[in-house]
Amino acid sequence: MEETISLEELWSIFKKRFAMILVSTLLGIAVAGGVTFFLITPMYSSAAELIVQAKAEENTNLQSDISGNVMLINTYKDMINGVLVIKEVQAQLAEEKNYSYSVAQLKEAISVEQSQNSQMFQIVATSDNPVVAADIANTTANVFKEKAGEVLDVTKVTVTSEATIPSSPISPNDKLNLAIGLVIGLMVGVGLAFLLELLDKTVKDEEFVSETLALPVMGAITEMSRKELHEGFEVDLFKASRGTEHSAEDDAPSRRTRKRV
Repeated sequence: MEETISLEELWSIFKKRFAMILVSTLLGIAVAGGVTFFLITPMYSSAAELIVQAKAEENTNLQSDISGNVMLINTYKDMINGVLVIKEVQAQLAEEKNYSYSVAQLKEAISVEQSQNSQMFQIVATSDNPVVAADIANTTANVFKEKAGEVLDVTKVTVTSEATIPSSPISPNDKLNLAIGLVIGLMVGVGLAFLLELLDKTVKDEEFVSETLALPVMGAITEMSRKELHEGFEVDLFKASRGTEHSAEDDAPSRRTRKRV
């Protein structure tokens, strides 16, 4: 038989299991906070901005030169991540900053970003140390500026903005992670509430017997609290004891009468 549930029943389940749902939600936030603040290492990002001016070819207009410079940025990206630049960055960081990074680690830490249709691009460095992130970005920018003049047919490479030490990490996103923990905790709590309700097969009211079980209702007992049950039990005991006393008193005269006969 297909069962449906009304909004009133949903609200009743929510109120009944509210404490469990609240605990589950708070637990979700606590777990997300613990992972965010104690397990995930904060990462910092710093970027140096550059512009490269390639040599203009004869019989070309300004628009063609700009388009050509934009297309060359892909070449610059490959060069920045190539061994020629990375090896020199590795050597300078070790000599000047006493940093010990492998080529693979530097490749993973360095990326190149470009705005659409722009001649300018950024060398972005990521590290768990904000000072190191800025140092890697600036060193890479200076090395590229030097190597580009030697290898590429460019007129000028300009570092328009040096990388600065970031004040806040780019990851993890504290607010987002806590919000995710809240939502997951709430969903788990609500899910458990409905699961427990579905697994609960106890008879709760007359409607369950007549509608769900399709059985006739022979009688009903008013819902009573523990206090009321205890008081009722004491009253019954008192009545029973009083009844026993009265019965003993009624029997006493007959016994006395028989003795006088």
